[in-house]
Amino acid sequence: MKFSELVSEKTRLSLPSDPDIGGIASDSEKAAPGCLFVCIDGMHSDGHSFIDEAASRGAAAFVISQSHPEAEEKLTSAGIPFAVYADTREAEAVITSRFFGDPWKDMKIFAVTGTNGKTTVVSLLDAIFQAAGYSCRTVGTLTGRLTTPDPAVLYPALRSFADSGTQYVFMEASSHALALGKLTPIRFACGIFTNLTPEHLDFHGDMEHYAGAKAKLFASSDRAVINADDCRSQYMAERSHSPLLCSVKRSDTDFYAKNITNCGVYGIRYDLMTTDLVFKIRSGIPGLFNVMNTMEAAAAALSEGISPEVIRGAVCGFSGVRGRLERVRLPTNDFAVYIDFAHTPDALENILLTVRQFSGNGRIVVLFGCGGDRDRTKRPAMGAVAARLSDFAIITADNSRSERTEDIISEILSGITSEGSYTVIPDRKEAIYYAIATARKGDMILLCGKGHEEYEIMPDGIHPFSEKETAQNACAEYLRLHGEF
Repeated sequence: MKFSELVSEKTRLSLPSDPDIGGIASDSEKAAPGCLFVCIDGMHSDGHSFIDEAASRGAAAFVISQSHPEAEEKLTSAGIPFAVYADTREAEAVITSRFFGDPWKDMKIFAVTGTNGKTTVVSLLDAIFQAAGYSCRTVGTLTGRLTTPDPAVLYPALRSFADSGTQYVFMEASSHALALGKLTPIRFACGIFTNLTPEHLDFHGDMEHYAGAKAKLFASSDRAVINADDCRSQYMAERSHSPLLCSVKRSDTDFYAKNITNCGVYGIRYDLMTTDLVFKIRSGIPGLFNVMNTMEAAAAALSEGISPEVIRGAVCGFSGVRGRLERVRLPTNDFAVYIDFAHTPDALENILLTVRQFSGNGRIVVLFGCGGDRDRTKRPAMGAVAARLSDFAIITADNSRSERTEDIISEILSGITSEGSYTVIPDRKEAIYYAIATARKGDMILLCGKGHEEYEIMPDGIHPFSEKETAQNACAEYLRLHGEF
């Protein structure tokens, strides 16, 4: 594809030649002969500083920011074609999508955004539509390290999906991806809003900007499914096309959950009410917060013409999501260990309240930390939630990244104002072994924060780490040494 065919007609072009483009890169180390190099002002580096390196590797043309006139002068002097954009991040998404033939046009794409519940709703949609006989794929935290992949990964993946006959794609849309324009080219068949609680405020600054980023999804969606019980629901609905409202509190919405029954560890059941029909939903995934997750998935499916019978069967048969209140199989039934991705105050509170409902007479022991280089405001809040709702807390590491684990823990501890029962064990493996070794009959041990992740991101790099295997090994070792709990 020619360079002039890839870039927008509305941008400013310098075309001393019009080379054929064989690929797109925004990392100078991945620049190759014949590629288009997109210069991005990153959080840690500026792509405009790597123009010479990319050119030496054979880059045939460049996309640069209008805020970098020195780059324009350099490329003009060298006789290298370039295009000037106001936002090169957004340009990268649009150009990459075009390079791969705008693959989203060949499928229907549903995107789920919100602080919590994205993975569960995406997984439910996948289960429902597969049960209806459609070819489906998912994009999200279970398929990659980023919630929403960068354009260099996302658009070739979508191309591959389309070429293989995929009909529906269910995608997690992060606030970062929306704010940075990664999804700008895509027209979504349906956008789904789960909820909004404080998170990523280190990036967005405040809740207003956080909500504004989420709302970008709905301007690009043909219709929307909105959690009407969230305080930002009206804001999202006002920015949506054809919004459908879901509620567990209001009967005047498009979808309403009535006669909700909490079955503890066995899940939930309720009557899903619409203006046209009533049908019973039975789900084996526990937690009252999953009423909204299942209802939104059902609502989106109904709006696409999936029958209530198919939806009911798929939701009933859905066994849950890896790393979301996932029970670890252990060689003992004296206590239970669960793994959950809860890494925000709201999610941690929901999980602790949920397990309290079926904890019996044993203790609730929660093990958690907070991510480094991420929103620091949630650290004391999570400490306060753990102290208030657990019987014993073990505070440890959780992807400390470039920060010292001890410094992160200190900020968590600042939120524990009462004389709560807790201990601090910075090494996460040691913390899990301690939790298992000190378990009592009937205890429920909740390992929070990492969920499905199979790695730790620490100051010295990324290391393989499986919470499930660690808990199983800790239990086996204890039994080998002591015989019984």
